Amino acid sequence: MSDQLFEPIFHRKRGFTLVELLVVIGIISILMGLLLPAVQMAREAARNVQCKNQMRQLGLAALNYESAKKAFPIGYDTRPNSARPKSTWLASLLPYLEQQAIYDQSVAAYAISNNPFSNPPHIGFSQVMPQFVCPSNPNGLPLGYFPGLRGAAMTTYLGVNGIRWDSRDGVLYGGGKVRVAEIRDGLSNTLLIGERPPSRDRWFGWWYTGEGQDGSSSLDSLMGVRETNLGHRNNSGCDLGPYHFQAGDEFEQCDSLHFYSLHPGGANFCYADGSVTFTSYDADDILPAMATRSGKEVFEKP
Repeated sequence: MSDQLFEPIFHRKRGFTLVELLVVIGIISILMGLLLPAVQMAREAARNVQCKNQMRQLGLAALNYESAKKAFPIGYDTRPNSARPKSTWLASLLPYLEQQAIYDQSVAAYAISNNPFSNPPHIGFSQVMPQFVCPSNPNGLPLGYFPGLRGAAMTTYLGVNGIRWDSRDGVLYGGGKVRVAEIRDGLSNTLLIGERPPSRDRWFGWWYTGEGQDGSSSLDSLMGVRETNLGHRNNSGCDLGPYHFQAGDEFEQCDSLHFYSLHPGGANFCYADGSVTFTSYDADDILPAMATRSGKEVFEKP
């Protein structure tokens, strides 16, 4: 008699029923729904750490510049007969960021043409600098293209020029160099650099040079913490301001008029002593006191 007649029933193979399969799929979906937000939070935390490190490097470079030149760099060079007209503070820091070759190329380009928008010879105009862009904002890397201009490379790190574009009461502003002795509020209490993604249309946020508002580089490489809209054609549909430190959207053009980041809940700021802290949007009320170099305001750091 065949042994198959005595084969135990539990040895027989069978597949999943439809109900069992649906239960398994449901369990996997629940686990994925729980896991993905945790993974995204971990990735954003890592990006925020890298962003802080990049800002810290900029702050240390600014301090090294100050040590060598006895003043912080000009926020935006508007001096008459300047050898590097319209050059930004970021361009000035290149030798202190291990980017001497790009700086030397810029100096050579100015010797050929004092128009920094002429590319070539000003190839730095379209030189993408990953260390100038927060990794939480990858859209800052693509170049902006405009009629008659080569692509402009972007930055998400803007110098804090004080209250607004023309107040000149911060550390980095157009046409002036600030000495440490002029920062009477203290280096650790005075903002130097803040975060803001490039504008939606990529017209604001150029690192190499830029007109910004009224030729001040406001909204390009500099901005005030209560910035106002001067009516530039690209922001003609935006309120006049003043604008406040609040959450923003990189696809909303008018958010180019205030500091914000793509980190949840706030943005990173670098102080004049090179330290970097994450600042909640709840700190908006004290931001003007933090932005001025000698206002003698009393406040508690966030």
